[in-house]
Amino acid sequence: MKNTLTFLRSIRFRLPMLFMMVSAIPAVVAIVWISSLLNERMEVLLQQRVRDSALTAHNIFEEYAQDILLKARLVTQTQQVQSTLRQQDKIALINQLSALRQDLNLGVYNATVEIFDASGKLFVAEPKRSLQQVSDTLVYTAMHRGQYRVSRFFEDDQLRLATALPIFHPEEARPIGAVALSFNVSHKLADEIHKLSAAEVLIFVAPLGEPARLLATTLDEQSSENLIARYLAEDLRLNQHPEYLLAAVRGDARNGQYYVAAALQTRDMLGLIASLKQILLFVAGAAALLALIFALGLSRNLINRIVYLVQAARKVEHGELDIRIQLDSDDEFGILARNLDSMRQEIQQTLQQKESMITNLTIRDQLNQAIITQAGADLLKEVLMIIIRAINAQKGSIMMVDEDSGKLMLKVVYDPDQGEEPINILEHISFAIGEGIAGQVAATGEALICNEPQHDKRFKTYRFQEMDRRIWNIICIPLKVQDQVLGVISLDNKVGGFEDEDLTLLNHLAHQIAIAIQNAELYERSIIDGLTGLFIRRYFEDLLDQELKRSQRFELETSLLMFDIDHFKRFNDTYGHQVGDWVIQKVAQVTRESLRDGVDMAARYGGEEFAVIMPDTSLEEAWLVGERLRKAIEESFIFHDGHKLKITISLGCASFPAQAQSKEQLILFADTALYASKHKGRNCTTRYHSDLSLYERGVFTDR
Repeated sequence: MKNTLTFLRSIRFRLPMLFMMVSAIPAVVAIVWISSLLNERMEVLLQQRVRDSALTAHNIFEEYAQDILLKARLVTQTQQVQSTLRQQDKIALINQLSALRQDLNLGVYNATVEIFDASGKLFVAEPKRSLQQVSDTLVYTAMHRGQYRVSRFFEDDQLRLATALPIFHPEEARPIGAVALSFNVSHKLADEIHKLSAAEVLIFVAPLGEPARLLATTLDEQSSENLIARYLAEDLRLNQHPEYLLAAVRGDARNGQYYVAAALQTRDMLGLIASLKQILLFVAGAAALLALIFALGLSRNLINRIVYLVQAARKVEHGELDIRIQLDSDDEFGILARNLDSMRQEIQQTLQQKESMITNLTIRDQLNQAIITQAGADLLKEVLMIIIRAINAQKGSIMMVDEDSGKLMLKVVYDPDQGEEPINILEHISFAIGEGIAGQVAATGEALICNEPQHDKRFKTYRFQEMDRRIWNIICIPLKVQDQVLGVISLDNKVGGFEDEDLTLLNHLAHQIAIAIQNAELYERSIIDGLTGLFIRRYFEDLLDQELKRSQRFELETSLLMFDIDHFKRFNDTYGHQVGDWVIQKVAQVTRESLRDGVDMAARYGGEEFAVIMPDTSLEEAWLVGERLRKAIEESFIFHDGHKLKITISLGCASFPAQAQSKEQLILFADTALYASKHKGRNCTTRYHSDLSLYERGVFTDR
């Protein structure tokens, strides 16, 4: 018994220590392990976040770089600039450039706009510079080769972005000059990228074997240089307690490379980790003091909470950001859970903003590509499909304001029930301004959302389509340039209905689309004959020059087909000039339908005379095309006063370089063959050969 009492007395104080050791040691080990794991995982998350920020900053930099190409195009297509340059009025041109520089917000870049005359010499610049900012090669390439892009190069320890585009005038066949737009990468540009990316921005150069050189930053220069040096030395880790973490994306210039980097402060993260360690130390002390009484329950509860936090941190690391992190307690673990949940929400919001920004940049890039590569109806179709995909609508249409009637004319419709591609509407289907939802949008210039159109009195169906009866919801956006409404985009049937964020996105894009459509229409009017819809003679001759150069370069054959309408004077004299115009329009329509779309190029060469350029086509193949066209027109007719009026044409063709050695000679030979067809009795196609020289223009004059 005495021995038993002695044993009990001896373990009375040892047993609590044993319980304390058994409970506390695993808890302390777990806390140390969890602390290290959370520290590592949080560093991975922050590193990933700074890399994402760097990629976002680089994408925004690229958007600004591509933006100068679009703004340079807007300058080239400004009629006042074209006219003033043609008149060689320096003072007026400088004033216009100053206004355009403000309208296009070029002050963001501190950009320089330079105008070059037709000889490639600098004419004016705004703001005025003592030296030319872009190379003669860039200007020459744009004016004489029609090639233009954003050029990046280093000059005087500065990274410069520049582009040059040719300036055309409607009354001139060749470029009358060029516009160049350029700017240096500066702190101001870094500030603009910072506003959009929500990160500190650094742009620098790191030549191999040389010290890094800072180009632009939103931090102070000393801190930026130290941060870049540590980044290049791979000396930025959370356990070294740096003030910032840095990540960079490399870009290529013509004569070197540069880096666009993003920097994020680590103060909050390091504070959170320090707070976490304090909490864990507190938990370890509490576990040791209370181990005797609460060892099993407390350790179990502690481990469960720690495991929950670790699992939550791992989910955040793997991108599972939709699950809320929550502990129903007001203790340190609850505070830590709320801090982790706040970090989860911040990361989720940042990722959503980044995805939204990338989506917007992608849509703008698609629109820019469409603007550069498409024109006319093709541009409208491409724009409609881009916008429909952008907000997940099912179908839609574009209506443009007709200058003659002042009404909204339906131009393009996309309905998946009718086909996989949008279609051009050739019928005259119109809305009066103020009529229907689209008409009200055109009248007010304000966008509208209607998620129950069938119960809205403003909604009006197209009288020719069943598609409107299947419209569940609709959003209409005006296409405006300044205060002028050019048209309306209508999008239909989004699952769940249209929301304000759809309206915000479309309003941001609508102005860019409206300017592109207006510029495309102005350009098309300058090269298209108003009566026939074919190319005008001046533009046709430019196309022929280009095609013959391509033929020489690739050793290909190009043929020219020329034809005119037989006895056209009789149509005018007998039935009047309006009937004569109908005849010309009918011939132009059949010609377009008979040629290879996107390959052959047809033009109205003179009053009733037409010409067709046929690339990669031999003389024999051109003759077959001419015969097919001749028969198609012979089978066509127009009605006048109940009479069916037949039309025939006479054609001649020649080939380059098999026959002609120059553009002038090719036109002469094709025209000579045409006259031979007239002499043979009309309504036939003649291939040129040397024996036809007596039929040159002037010998046979009865057209």
